[in-house]
Amino acid sequence: MHGLTIFVLQLLLLLPNLYLYSKGVNLGFNNFLLNIIFIIYLFALVKDSRYLIIFYPIVVIVPFVIFYTYYYDSSINEEVLSIILETNRQEALSFLGSKIYFYFVIVIVWVAVVSALFWQNRHAPIRWMHRSRWWVIISVSSIAIISVAANYALASVSETDDNYIKPSTQFLVDEDKSFFLKELKQSYPIGLFVSFYDLYHEQSKINKAFAKNQQFSFNATASDNANNKQLVVLVIGETSRRANWQLNGYSRPTNPLLSTQANVVNFTDMLSISSMTRSSIPMLLTRKPSRLVNNYNFPEKSVISAFKEAGFATYWLSTQQKFGAHDTSTSVYAKEADNIIFLNKTNYTNKGETDGVVLPIFEQILANQSQKTLVVIHTLGSHFDYAHRYPASFDRFKPSLNELDGYSIQEKKYKQPLINSYDNSILYTDYVINDLINSMQAQAQTESFLLYSSDHGEDLFDGQCDKSGHANETAHNFEIASLAWYSPRFAANHADKVQQLQANATKPINHTSIFPTLIDAADITIPNYSLNRSVLGNLMPYPRLVLGGRDYDRSEQQGSCREVK
Repeated sequence: MHGLTIFVLQLLLLLPNLYLYSKGVNLGFNNFLLNIIFIIYLFALVKDSRYLIIFYPIVVIVPFVIFYTYYYDSSINEEVLSIILETNRQEALSFLGSKIYFYFVIVIVWVAVVSALFWQNRHAPIRWMHRSRWWVIISVSSIAIISVAANYALASVSETDDNYIKPSTQFLVDEDKSFFLKELKQSYPIGLFVSFYDLYHEQSKINKAFAKNQQFSFNATASDNANNKQLVVLVIGETSRRANWQLNGYSRPTNPLLSTQANVVNFTDMLSISSMTRSSIPMLLTRKPSRLVNNYNFPEKSVISAFKEAGFATYWLSTQQKFGAHDTSTSVYAKEADNIIFLNKTNYTNKGETDGVVLPIFEQILANQSQKTLVVIHTLGSHFDYAHRYPASFDRFKPSLNELDGYSIQEKKYKQPLINSYDNSILYTDYVINDLINSMQAQAQTESFLLYSSDHGEDLFDGQCDKSGHANETAHNFEIASLAWYSPRFAANHADKVQQLQANATKPINHTSIFPTLIDAADITIPNYSLNRSVLGNLMPYPRLVLGGRDYDRSEQQGSCREVK
C-alpha cells in the first residue's frame, strides 16, 4: 500500500507528459525517462519518502499545466511564467470567464486528493536505506555534470562574435544549439525548473541592458504648440515582405481595406537593415547607425524615451514574446514605456493570440487618452507558422496550411499552401491596421499619425529559388512593407509635412528614417539632431546599408534567390 501511494504520486506528477503525448507531441522516450529518474534521484537524496513533500506544489499545479497545454497547444515556458506572475486577479477572472466555478470545483477536488495522498505518505513513509541509493546519486550526478558541460561547450564554440549576445546559459534557451534540451524543456517537471531558471536569466539580461542606458538623455522638448492633442502610433510588423502587398502591385487583393482608406501613403521602396528580428528592431527604435546593426551595446535609449522627455504618455503593446534568445534586444526598449502590455501567452511555434487582440486595448487607450500619446504596437504579423496568424474567417486563399496535417517551411512541395497562408496573414494585417486607423479617425480633434513598418521580409520559394523563411541574405528578406497614415487634423495643421510625405512615398528609404519621422510627426526637438531622413521633410538620398556595411543599391543580386553580395 505504501509503495502504491508513491507510485500514484509519481503518476500524477507525470500527467502533463502523458497529456502532451496524447496531443501528438513526441517528447521522446529518453525525456520521459529522465523525468522519472529525476524523481527517483531526489528520493535517493532525501532517503525518506516523507520529504517528497517538496513535490506537493508541483503536483498541485498539474491541472493548470494541463489546462494551458489544452488551451494553447504549448507546454509551459518562461514566457508563460512571466505572464502568470504579472497577471492580476481581474485579468485571471476575465480569462476564465463563465466556467470559473467549474474550474474551481476541479481544483478543489484535485487539491483534496493530492493532499490525502501526501498525508498518507507522511504517516506511512518508505525509507531507502539500501546502498543502491548511492549508486543512483553518483551515477545521475555524474551524467548530469557531463551533459551540462558538453552542452555548454557546444554553445561556447559557436559564440565567436564579440557583438553577439552571449548569455552564459544560452544553451538552455537557444533552440538551434540543443534540440535535446529544447525537448526536455517541454517535459514535466524538469521543464518547469528549466523555465523558471530561464525566466530569471532572461529578466536579468533585460534589467542589465536597461540599467546600462539609464543615465542617457535626448534632452527632447515638445513644440510650442502645446495645446494640440497628439497621437503617434508606431506599428512594428513581422516578416511582411513588400512583394505580397496589394498596395505594391501584388496581383492578389491582400489589402482590400487599406487600398481604399483615405490618407494612407504607401512606401514602395522601404528596406530593412537586417533579416532577423533581434537586430532589426533596435534599428527601428533607435538612432543606431546602419554599420552597427550587429552591435548590441549602442549607448542610447529608444524613441520611446525621447517622447517621454517631451511629455508624451507612452505605451508598448505586443503580441510577441517577452523572453527568448532573440527577444531581449526588443524587450529592453519596451521597458522604457510607461505602460507595457504583452498579450500573447504562447511561443512562436504554437497557435496563440492573433494580432487582433491589441484592438480592444488600443480602444481603451484612446478612451483615456492623454493630451500627448505615443503607442508602439509590436505584432506577430506573418511570422511562421503563417496559419496561426489569422482567424478562420480570413482563410481566404486556398489550399492553405489549415488543410494539411503536417508540413514544413523547408519543403518546396508545400510552396502553394505556404504562399496562400502567408497571403492570408497579410490580409489579416490589412484588417488590423485598418481598424487601428478607424479608431484614430474617431478622435476628430486629435493630430494623429501612424507609421507601419515590418522588421524584415521573407523568402517563399520564389521562382527557382530553393529558400524559404528569413535570416537569408536575399532581396525579399530586405524589401519590406511600410506605410503611413495621417488624420485630417494632422493634415490641416501640417500641410507642408503631408506634401513632403506624399512626395517621398516612392523614394528609397530604410529603417533609419523611422526615428526621425516619428520625432518630426510629433514636433519634438532634440538638440544637434538632424531630421534629414524624415519622410515628412525634404528627404535627400542616403546610402542604404544592409548587413552592417553592404550598400544595397550598389550591390549585386546573384542567382535565382537574388542574394545581396
